[in-house]
Amino acid sequence: MEIRKAVVDDALAIANVHVSSWRTTYRTLISEDYLNSLDVQIREARWRKGIEDGSIILVAVEEGEIIGFANGGKNRSSAYKFDGELYAIYLLEEAQGKGVGKQLLCSVAKHLRSESYQSMLVWVLNGNPASQFYESFHPLQIAVEETEIAGKTFKETGFGWKDLNELIGYCS
Repeated sequence: MEIRKAVVDDALAIANVHVSSWRTTYRTLISEDYLNSLDVQIREARWRKGIEDGSIILVAVEEGEIIGFANGGKNRSSAYKFDGELYAIYLLEEAQGKGVGKQLLCSVAKHLRSESYQSMLVWVLNGNPASQFYESFHPLQIAVEETEIAGKTFKETGFGWKDLNELIGYCS
């Protein structure tokens, strides 16, 4: 398995992972109608634009197939004193629990650090099993906020690392 920077030709595979992961991860949280309405072509266009714009998007590739991806960059909220943010990690269900998420998380953290970011924040929908994954890297719990998905209000928890070097230390 390798982690590499995404290229434009990866956009469709990233979109497929994105939609598939939402459908499996959130099936007990978010309405089936909403999950079934997720459109791979719309996601493909968004990921293609992100790649073209130079966003930090990394893919996990196994046997020539993209099985997961992560993206990050500048913290999108000025309310919290973290300069970097992990926007997302998504894996195909069959790739979960095999260390791929850790490699993606650590790769994004290292990439942000190489661009002089000092800290990183991530938002996790409450009820998402990935909360335990992030907690295994000893983040601070920053805040709980509300977000709306498909007309329904959910809570999400912000986790953060004030020092990327500390997070990277857990990557060994």
